[in-house]
Formats: sequence, structure tokens, C-alpha cells
Amino acid sequence: MAGFGVIVEFSQSEFTNADNLSCSGVYLGNGFVLSHGTIIIDVIKNKLGKALLQEILRKGFVDYEKDAILITETLQATCSEFQVIFPTEHINSVKEELQAPVKTTPDDQRFLLSSASSTEAENGTRASHSRDKTIWEKPSNSTTANYKSMQTTRGYSSHPASVAMVFLQDGITESLSTIMPVSQGWKLTEDKDENLTTRFERILLSTFVVLKIVKNGQEEVGKASMTELISSVKRLANITTRSQKGSGVFVESSPFGSLSPDVFLNSLSYGIVSNVCGSNGDVLLTDARCIMGSEGAPVFSDNEKRSLCGLVISPFCWRQGEWLGLTLVACAYSILTALMNHLKSDSQEENSLEFTKNVESNKQSTGQLHEISNGISSELFDDKSSAMSMQLCEKMLKKSMNEGFAKIVDSCVVGVQCGSGWGSGVIVSKTPGVIITCAHVVAPASSDAVKIVLADGSNQQGQVVFKTRPATLTTQNSGTSRQGKSVWDLAIIVTAKSLPSSLPLATEIPPKGWPVVVAGYGVFSPQYLPTPTLSRGIVSKTINFPAQSLHLSEDKDFAMEHSSISEETSILMISKVREDFTNSKIKAGFFNQSSQNLEPHCAREDDKKHSIDSFADYWTVCMKNDKMVPLMMQTTCAVYAGTSGGPVISLHPQHGFQVVGIVVCNTQDTKNKATFPHINLAVPAPTIARIIEEYIISGDKNVLSYLDIESTAASQLWALGVLPKSSL
Repeated sequence: MAGFGVIVEFSQSEFTNADNLSCSGVYLGNGFVLSHGTIIIDVIKNKLGKALLQEILRKGFVDYEKDAILITETLQATCSEFQVIFPTEHINSVKEELQAPVKTTPDDQRFLLSSASSTEAENGTRASHSRDKTIWEKPSNSTTANYKSMQTTRGYSSHPASVAMVFLQDGITESLSTIMPVSQGWKLTEDKDENLTTRFERILLSTFVVLKIVKNGQEEVGKASMTELISSVKRLANITTRSQKGSGVFVESSPFGSLSPDVFLNSLSYGIVSNVCGSNGDVLLTDARCIMGSEGAPVFSDNEKRSLCGLVISPFCWRQGEWLGLTLVACAYSILTALMNHLKSDSQEENSLEFTKNVESNKQSTGQLHEISNGISSELFDDKSSAMSMQLCEKMLKKSMNEGFAKIVDSCVVGVQCGSGWGSGVIVSKTPGVIITCAHVVAPASSDAVKIVLADGSNQQGQVVFKTRPATLTTQNSGTSRQGKSVWDLAIIVTAKSLPSSLPLATEIPPKGWPVVVAGYGVFSPQYLPTPTLSRGIVSKTINFPAQSLHLSEDKDFAMEHSSISEETSILMISKVREDFTNSKIKAGFFNQSSQNLEPHCAREDDKKHSIDSFADYWTVCMKNDKMVPLMMQTTCAVYAGTSGGPVISLHPQHGFQVVGIVVCNTQDTKNKATFPHINLAVPAPTIARIIEEYIISGDKNVLSYLDIESTAASQLWALGVLPKSSL
């Protein structure tokens, strides 16, 4: 059996007090395990391992058949030893391949025997207590054989292993250099050694290790073993596939590595493929949450076969005070192809791989995908059927995301660049080109001209025709007056040329718990990664406000002013998610914003009749009836700097994919300088849908003034402030 997760542990025998290094891996079969280069970082950065590193860089790999002396001498010089920890559930299926002594350690005993009192009585163990910890000891009459058996039944067994091969996948280095340029200060390894250069990190992230289980104490890996390795790789290829952007994935990793296998061995994490990087798709991004110890973990597609699609190469964890819930994954197809190329047996045909063809042609049109919801109950927001509707929507959303959902998103979500930073936007009209984004994204724009970046890498010039005056980004309880500031943080951009596609704005608020996807250019600039990155979550809640408490600005000219961002310290505040460039070339201005001043005619190409009521009349009715207006929406999707202005997308059972919100911000603990991407706020699309629709139809910019509504109390909510209690 092959394709399940294991733990790989590295130790240096002469440094008994040093912490062991461990991460995850995948079992290939025939006693071979594939893991990530993280496991040998202490070897290749050691001066005694310099010769091994140079040989890997020279030819792209070393293996035990051709480089046995080099590998053996390096590992002996660095006193390196390896263990592989297998889950008990798979031991019976591979027991003939694992004919090796089981090694136990004090840590194994601690994790094994620190269970309930019933286990203690059954196994005759006793505990000696100290002030700081409890140490479990084996009774003197206990045999080693009994302990081995007991350890295996506890959930895992440990086996010694040796290095069979170390190799590079050059496509990963290329991809990472493209999306993570040195100028942006990326550092992905947990190692605190300041001497580790960016180039070394790229090499390490592109390195993979094949380990061979030591059988009967024989560590040598001969030609016969390398033939077995080829067979194992081919076998694993049969359950390998390429996962496309938007599709669901499972990560089978062991958080914290070998710290506590009883608890963490092969824990599952679920997410979607957030983006695909590189010309050959060598690197994937997923929002499945992983932490240190997950490096080398297998990633499986959420399909009927649960096909292997990747290996974790780096959980992002933290970057510049921001928790990044994204994980870097290497495409399994690319890894196995590189491995087979390095093995180079006599017959090229014999080494060819036949991978599962599971990538859809993506020829579905937007209209076809919008029709996938046929048959779902139309009573979407009825309380009695909402639970069933959510289940059906979840099922259909998963199906649609496997059938080309990413193509819809890529054609409708754009990057918005101005000044020294960027944000995101969503196209709501193709002709004329109309884009919604956030006011704080376009605030630095000179002459209100911005650069619109499309997913195919092309760009257009856009003109900001309206922007609100938000108080969103002022700090909590700073004393700053919020009077005269807009409730919403929104801007409207138009383009002279037609845009590729558009998404409709929803007219109904999805219920709490409804599945949604956020799309935008968080973390990665559209200059380096032109397609938007996805994150999946649910609607956490929607906050409503009485219409009577909202009013239009008394400033009839609607001056385009912007509030400054206060830097005063507070416990919790809204964190803007507009990214600033660090590349000096970009700061110098690679886009001439004053090249032209667009004033396109804003009327529909098809001369669609004005079928909606005047928003002014609608607003009057809302206030007269004291209607509650959706003011903000909270989701669990991951939102990062650069996502501002991006859409929150949901699947409506009758109308297909719709924009249900416009991302504004996430939250930040300013005391600890930590940002929380999965707690974020958006402007509910149904509240502004009539305004935008009327503007697109009529071309009258005056109607956009209704986006500039004011409410001191509502602005206080956006700043995470506490509303004063009513005196009534």
C-alpha cells in the first residue's frame, strides 16, 4: 500500500541535548518514504555537508547507488540518524516491507503511557512525580517484546531509515522566485540563522528526500533497491492527479512533527487550491491550515479516489506580523516526474509515468456554470429549508469549483494599482466597464487614474468616478470625530474599453453559515501573480442597522476627501488590507497615471430599459418603514493585505454565482502587532446593488452619492467601537 502520511525524524547522535528535527512525509511503497528537504537542513547547512550540497546543486540529485560514499561519509560526519513513524492502521498492509526492529525512546514511553488510569493498571506501569513533570517508567519485569507490541497498538510504530536519494525540483525554485521576489523580504524557513540567504531558502524549498526503511539492520541501498524505488514511484503515479484552482483538497499532516504522534499523526486539514503558480503549475497555494511539522505532508484531491496531488513545502505561518493561513504545496506530478528523470534507468519508456487525467478542460462557459444549481430548492432563505439548502449549495459549490469556477473568478476579479500599492476589484459591468473596489485602495491615485490588471497579464487604464469618505480605518476610541465620514469604504472605477466578464451583485443576504469564497490579490502583487487568490469560508454573521439612523452628507458637492489613518495604539482595530509595494521600481511609478483622463459614456451596450425603481424612492420607503439595512458582513475566509475591494462570492440556487459582499478589512491586535485574516468585514452587496445597477443603466454619477451615507454610530461599529446605550 502507498500514498499515506508518515512522520520523518532527524537527530544528531552526538548532540544528545539538541532537539530532534521532524516533519511529515508520504509512504511510496517497498519501504521507501518521500519527504521534504526540511528534514536535512541541519546537514546541508553544516560545513561538513558542503560537499553533499555542492553535488546536489551540480547535477540536481545524489542517490545511494551512485553517491554511496559521499552520502555515508556526510551523514557519519554530521552524526545524522533518521526514523520514520508509521500509523498503526497501515502497519498490517506494509508489514512485509518493514522488517526492521522497532526503536523506542523515552519520549515514546511518555506519550505512550500517559493515558487514563485504566491503561496504567492494565499494563502495570507506575509514575514517579516531580515538581515540573511526570515521568513514566517501565516496570523491571516488562519485556522489550511486550513494550513493542504495546507501542504499536497505541497508534504508531517507529523504524530506523537511511537516505536513498536527495533531489531538486527546479520548477519550484523558478516559481517561488517569480511570486516571491527578494525585494519583498520573504523568509519562509523557521530557522533563525541570519546567514541563511534567500537563495539557500529557495534551494531548500525545492529539495526532496527519499528514505529507505532499514531492514534487519542492513542500511545499504543497492541497485535492486533503486529498481524497487522506480516501481514504487510508478505505482504512486497511478493515484496522482493535478488539482485545479478552486478544487477542494485534504492535507494529511502531523503538526509539530514527532512531538506527540498519539495526538497529531496524520491529522487532516481541509481547504481549496487557492492559486496555481509557475508556467507548469509546479507550485500550488492552499488555504488548508498547516503549521510547522507539516512539511512533506501528502495533499489529496477531494474527489472519489482521493488522489495524491501534492506535498507541502512550507506553511507560511507568519509574515511581517500577519498570520498567513496559506500553505505552499509542490505539485505531486512535478515531483514524481523530477524523481523519475533523476533515476534514469536504461529504458526511457520504462521510466515514463502515466498520471491520472483528472484536469477538466475548463470549457464551460459562465452561463453553463450558473445553471449547475438547477434542482436546488428555490426557498433559499426560508428558515425551515435553510439547513437543507446549505447542504445542497455546499454540494453544488464543490461540484462547480471542480468544473471551472476559477475561470469565472479570474475573468471578473482585477488588480487595482495606484501609487505605491495595490488592491483588488470586481467587474460588475463589461460594457461599459464598471469596477467596484475600496476607497482606501484608490486614495493615493493621482488625477483619479488607476491601473487595472487583468488575469491574463494585460492591463487597462481606469478612472475613479466616485469614492466615499470612510472612517473605517480610524482607531478605536481614539477620540477622532466620525461625523462627516462615510459608513462604507467604496469606490467606483470605469474603463474606456470593454472588460472580459462580470459578476452580478446579489439582491438577497445569504443566511449565517452559508458557504462563500473571497477572491483577490492578497499577499501577492498582480505584477508577480496575475491571477487572484481564493479562500473559502462561511458567512459568520451580518450586522443590520435601522435606515432612519443613516443620512446623506450635508455636503452637496460630495468632496472626495480621505480620512488619515491614526497610528495611536489600541487593543483591537480594523486593519486595512491594501498592500504597499516594496519594489523601488514600482515606487518610482511604472504606470503613468496622468496619461489620459477617462470619461466614458456610462450606458449599457444593449440599451437595457430602466426596470428598477428610483433608488431615491426606495430609500424614502426604507426610512419611512424604519427598515433594517445590512451594514456589514463578517466571513471566515482568509483576507490579507491586497484583498481590499475583492468580492465575496456565493452560489445562489436560482441565479448562480453572485457577489454578496465587497471586502474592506480584517482585524488586528495592535498591541501585539498580530493580524487575524479569518476575522474580516465586507460591505453587503444587496445594500448597494440598486445604487450600482441604476448607475450602470443611467450613467448618472449623482446616484452614486447614496454610497456616501453617514452615521456616527455606524462608523463607530466599523471601527470596532462600542455603541452608547440607549437612554430609553
